[in-house]
Amino acid sequence: MITALVLLCILTVVLVFLNTLLLNAVVGLISILAVYELLSAINLLRFKGLTILTAIQVVVLAFLRTHYLWHLIIPILFVIILGYFILLIKNYGVMKIEHCAMSFMFSTLVPLFFSCAIHIRDDHGVMKGGFYLLVAMGAAWLSDTGAYFVGTFLGKHKLAPKVSPKKTVEGSIGGLATATLFLLLIGVGYTSLLAGKGVAVQIHYPLLALLAPIFSAIGMLGDLSASAIKREYGVKDFSNIMPGHGGILDRFDSLLFTLPAVYATVRHIELLTFL
Repeated sequence: MITALVLLCILTVVLVFLNTLLLNAVVGLISILAVYELLSAINLLRFKGLTILTAIQVVVLAFLRTHYLWHLIIPILFVIILGYFILLIKNYGVMKIEHCAMSFMFSTLVPLFFSCAIHIRDDHGVMKGGFYLLVAMGAAWLSDTGAYFVGTFLGKHKLAPKVSPKKTVEGSIGGLATATLFLLLIGVGYTSLLAGKGVAVQIHYPLLALLAPIFSAIGMLGDLSASAIKREYGVKDFSNIMPGHGGILDRFDSLLFTLPAVYATVRHIELLTFL
């Protein structure tokens, strides 16, 4: 709980200074730490060249504004892929193609998915973007909290026993309901907050109620996906950087999936409009 309180304080500061480079820096730092944890879990840090290349890839993709520099993505990825194959040829017999493939996948997926937080802010502005980020975070973390408590007291049927034995169907349903309810309440609070500043907005609550459980289910898939990786490689947590929570990816695995889901949705569907 102490760790959660500290994280909540950091989150509050980021949201207050949402229109600054602080969000970019936090996204970059989280991306680097998450990829480091993944490479450590699958025992790829022993390849120094591979580690350096993935670090460069994460930094570039985390800070690359794909919204404006889309034409640079293919050349950049081409150079990076050449680097992977040079390392593979140089270390042939020790390094395998699956090592390069997994490094490339994680070093692409993680920074691009987390950077959706930056694109949400930049595409929709601070007011709209701030609400959409709350939706993404709420769908990820509120469903996790609700699933834990409901599953603890009412859980009977295992959801995915081979991947995460403690997760239950009842807990998952409770998590979806909890996230949906609290996201609607967050919507009410957000409109009241902006109204106090003289800004009138309207939130489409029926649409939010429809999308909230979908976003939450996607977040649960992210959680289960991370659990599958940990079980495959025999690790309990990705790291111990956050006492009681494990590693960065242990806490942000759900958000890794909800951010791109929310980003892709609000590019076409507005959940909040100014009056």
